[in-house]
Amino acid sequence: MGKMLSETFLRERVKRRILWDGRDFKFTRYAVNKYHEKTGEVEKEYTIKGIYHDGGGYGGMLNIELLEREGSRDLMKTKPMILCLCDEVSKDVQMDDRVFIGDDEYYVVERTNLTNYNIAYEISLERVQDLEKANE
Repeated sequence: MGKMLSETFLRERVKRRILWDGRDFKFTRYAVNKYHEKTGEVEKEYTIKGIYHDGGGYGGMLNIELLEREGSRDLMKTKPMILCLCDEVSKDVQMDDRVFIGDDEYYVVERTNLTNYNIAYEISLERVQDLEKANE
């Protein structure tokens, strides 16, 4: 009984926070041909209400140690993420769907079910320019 009450409390708390502080994000999925290349045609557009943040903590922070001649330095890069409720729309988020945040376009690289209670998803993003540079 206690676990069910805590899940309900957590669900309502996250829902309230997203409704108050969240904003709508418009995602686009492009069609692909038989070779899995994007055709440029829009296959699906959908909107998810969520909270944008730079990920920290588990899975959200990428630590890279760079070695230089005189010594070493640490570079910390945060991962952009969107926290959203689990619903029929957010369950359909797929890798490579795109979203604009400000003037920057992002790919979806992962969707994580937080605490596995089906309350909220953490959608991990990668800036289009950064991902395309890494693939060159």
